[in-house]
Amino acid sequence: MYMTNKSPTRVIVKHEEKMSLEQAATLLESIAVKLKEEGTFTLNLGGTSEQITPAKNVELEIELEEKNGKYQLELELEWREGDDASQNQGISIE
Repeated sequence: MYMTNKSPTRVIVKHEEKMSLEQAATLLESIAVKLKEEGTFTLNLGGTSEQITPAKNVELEIELEEKNGKYQLELELEWREGDDASQNQGISIE
């Protein structure tokens, strides 16, 4: 049997909060603007802060789920430190 020695995942920030669609869009827009203009943003939550600086090359995952009339949209960015190679763009928003 082949076994791998994987490092455990460390959850740095986990937060869920009910808010209006407009508030959620504004928060996502703020993150997008900071990433586009500065390549980094600081997440402030409960008296702590975490600076988030993705690599120039990220993997974007978009997932839409539905169960019994309840929808869940997940937007996920994933990267490895120092991964700065450019990739083709295959998705757009209209």
